[in-house]
Amino acid sequence: MATQHGAGIAGHDVSHLADIFLRRSTLMDDKATLDAHERVLRGAIEAEGLTVRKVWREEVSASKRGVKREKFDAAIAAALARETGALWVYKLDRLSRRGMGHVGIVLDDFERIGAALKAHMDGLDSRNPNHRIIFAVAAEQARTEAINIGVRTKIGKEAHRPLGHWPGGPAPYGLKSQRLYPDDSRRRAATLVHRPDEYPTARKMAERLLEGQSALAVAMWLSENGIRTRRGSFWRASTVAAWARTPGVAGLMHRKEHVVDPETGKEFWRATGDLVLLPDGSPVRVGHGVMTPEERLRVVAALNSRTRELTPGFTRSGTKGKRRGARQAQSLLTGIMRCGRCETTMVSAGKQYRCLRRAESGPDACAGMYINAEAADFEVARRWQSWITALDPQDEDDVSLLLDIAREWYGHQDPSRALRLREAKAAVEGVVDRRNKLDTAYYVTGSFPGEDGEARYAALKGALDSQLAALRQEINDLSSDADLTPLLEPEDLEEAWEAADLPTRRLLLSLTLKRLTGVPARGRGDRTPAADRIEAEWKTASDTAAK
Repeated sequence: MATQHGAGIAGHDVSHLADIFLRRSTLMDDKATLDAHERVLRGAIEAEGLTVRKVWREEVSASKRGVKREKFDAAIAAALARETGALWVYKLDRLSRRGMGHVGIVLDDFERIGAALKAHMDGLDSRNPNHRIIFAVAAEQARTEAINIGVRTKIGKEAHRPLGHWPGGPAPYGLKSQRLYPDDSRRRAATLVHRPDEYPTARKMAERLLEGQSALAVAMWLSENGIRTRRGSFWRASTVAAWARTPGVAGLMHRKEHVVDPETGKEFWRATGDLVLLPDGSPVRVGHGVMTPEERLRVVAALNSRTRELTPGFTRSGTKGKRRGARQAQSLLTGIMRCGRCETTMVSAGKQYRCLRRAESGPDACAGMYINAEAADFEVARRWQSWITALDPQDEDDVSLLLDIAREWYGHQDPSRALRLREAKAAVEGVVDRRNKLDTAYYVTGSFPGEDGEARYAALKGALDSQLAALRQEINDLSSDADLTPLLEPEDLEEAWEAADLPTRRLLLSLTLKRLTGVPARGRGDRTPAADRIEAEWKTASDTAAK
């Protein structure tokens, strides 16, 4: 049997009870505003001879899809459970900004049980049949205003980005946002400055990373010294790495993209890694940083060298862009030289290289083979240097191969340069994409009407074209041919090889070796020199061109 009007749980009359729902807009309202709204509503409720049962206060968005509104849900549930006879709001937009599609459902539920929804300043009462159409108009007006606020906010942020104003949100560890105009409540422009209680620690973190320490080592150092994150958690390698990769750490601004989860409908902003650029192509500065932009590039390059990017797949959906630590080889030819019996890679085993398949699966998988590691390393290094110096600097194919080796070698020696090159190429793609969208808005959708629209389109297109030209020039400068002299002089080449660290030597071999195979011994006690037990096939210009 349907619940009678005013009858609550177990037949209790709740028609004299009313709940108040207050919502705070984090940008416009404060506690004093909500207190004032509550006083007005209490006065109106008492004037009707009703009693305030409970006041619900909420501080989340009423327009974004997928946002969990616990207080709103609880207030509606209380009315539907007939714990109260009415739910009062100051204005309808305090209840919802998602339009009549959302408000209509609430009205239907309240009408079904005889509860009242009252928007005091709008003069609306859901129990009045003539008010439903007014509810619809007011709800759609609230929705339109929410859309307009979003547009104005987006335009405002776009306008402030080139000015170097911090866009909001928590600043990276070691920094804080500071208002540029503290005496003007309407101007919220801010910049990043050093945070005195965190900056000394943050700078030491940066210095340790610049010295070549791993993110794990830095995290352990922080834990040993009792230093925790801003939220009170222990530092981990992942949090140290994420902190170091954040452009804000270097006082730079990066773009974010608006994303809606297709399953839950939840809205959020996701960093794209695309830096906000000035018309000359240089990144926008948003104040002081813990590191310089150049130092951040060096640190990120070092972190990338110790990790590998996860590839999204059946068991790794949603992992695009994420990285995981990669074990570093501790010997020159591990993973490069192959077993002469089964073609499996060989790995270090003390003073020898051995077949990985034999080590993991036993003699049934491969009879296996061993070769002295020190002798094999020496022989391969000798052959590499001989092969390089034998290339003809007058031959076009050989020069092409030498240039390819030189670029990769020098890029490895200066990883920040290589990383900046990748960032510049990614930035070009971002600028081209924005220019295409601008052209679509102008030519297809007609979003720039009139003379003012023409002028605005021309200004925006000119700025993007300037960015594109500057970035392409930077790419040309970063991709300039390296000096080939050290590769042509045997003494210089030997000196450079001796000065190179293990990862660099492995890189050089991977750039030049097409195949390296260990020849099995003829039997137990075979003393055939390593030089006669190694077969090397070197790359040609056609091999590098096919990459």
